[in-house]
Amino acid sequence: MPTQPRQQPASLTIAAAILAGGKASRLGGRVKGLIELPDGRTIVERLIGEVRGAGVSDIIICANEPEPYVDLGLPIVPDTDPGRGPLGGLAAALAHFGPTAEAVLLLAGDMPAITSGELRLLLAAFGQTHASAVFAEAPDGPHPLVAVARTSLRDEVERALHSGDRRVRALWRSVGAETVSFERVEPFANINTPADLDRWQRATPER
Repeated sequence: MPTQPRQQPASLTIAAAILAGGKASRLGGRVKGLIELPDGRTIVERLIGEVRGAGVSDIIICANEPEPYVDLGLPIVPDTDPGRGPLGGLAAALAHFGPTAEAVLLLAGDMPAITSGELRLLLAAFGQTHASAVFAEAPDGPHPLVAVARTSLRDEVERALHSGDRRVRALWRSVGAETVSFERVEPFANINTPADLDRWQRATPER
């Protein structure tokens, strides 16, 4: 079980990036972040609220198509190298925040259930380690796109972008990232396919 959250050191400046650069080809091109939830918010609107609830206010959206997100009032940053998967968004986030933040909270933009509680625990774990990054692990396995990474990792991410293995999990392994264990699977659900969306809608109460 994760330890209780500890106050972050005052000198540790953390920003956040919601990675929404995928093409959603398995959802027929539907913008996953704009899927409406039972409470009337979209996935990305809910994520923004949970990130703020965890105490992080400096937030960007990493997306190659800005139009779906312009009404959110947040900076929209394109991938450093579009078409190379989530590492492109990660590289863009670290480059954007490098001058102003020591670390970035990273979240996939298709997660309808994660809460500020999980994010606070992740941030607390990061504050208690000297590792370059931490990422979540639930009973169903690792969730490398629920992570906190130091902005000083930018060069390592750029190298990974141009290597043969662009998996985020492989990057975390190469830089010695630590896992933060969670007992519940449900907060880490994501929507990649029509079947995922159907299961989510069936399991979620109507408004």
